[in-house]
Amino acid sequence: MAQAQQILFTVIRVFVGTLLAALIADMTNLMNLNWADWKPVVFSAIAAAAVVVLNALNWKDDRYGIGAGAE
Repeated sequence: MAQAQQILFTVIRVFVGTLLAALIADMTNLMNLNWADWKPVVFSAIAAAAVVVLNALNWKDDRYGIGAGAE
């Protein structure tokens, strides 16, 4: 259970970090509440978080996740 929490917190940190980076890169639309302007920012954050999820679920990846520590 602790491993699942660590994975979840990592996914959240990656999502929020990517979201902030994309917002800072596109400061012109920061206060615009139009979904068309926010869509690329949100999808880039989802894509970054998905990479972490896929790595965590890969049992052959020994860096972290399911395969970590299993030899």
